Amino acid sequence: MKNHPFFFIYILSVLNGIVFCQEHEKNLSEYVELKKRVYSFSKLDFITSEGEFNEAICTLLIPDLKEDSPPFVAIYYKRDNSEWFTESLYRKRLRFNFKDGILKLDQSNFWDWFEIAEIKIVVIY
Repeated sequence: MKNHPFFFIYILSVLNGIVFCQEHEKNLSEYVELKKRVYSFSKLDFITSEGEFNEAICTLLIPDLKEDSPPFVAIYYKRDNSEWFTESLYRKRLRFNFKDGILKLDQSNFWDWFEIAEIKIVVIY
């Protein structure tokens, strides 16, 4: 194995990673007391009697949400006779803003609402 041409390069790269790895202590914030909220909406909640999307589910009141600590938001969907699913972050990014204890989701996050039976919005902050 010592005579393999890439052995030396491999050893150098491992040592380089160990010697020059960076710790980001000054950039690190740990949140030990996280809170989780799950909002559950059925088709009756997110579709109005006129058959339109009910934008009221886009505004969530979370009084203890702080502006200096961005929340993690995930939206889960369920079709009739189907499993729960969510969008991959690589395919679709959730769009939202938050201020003064109000989390406002963009309606574009609910792209498939007319085919969905249930929606769950998970907020971790």
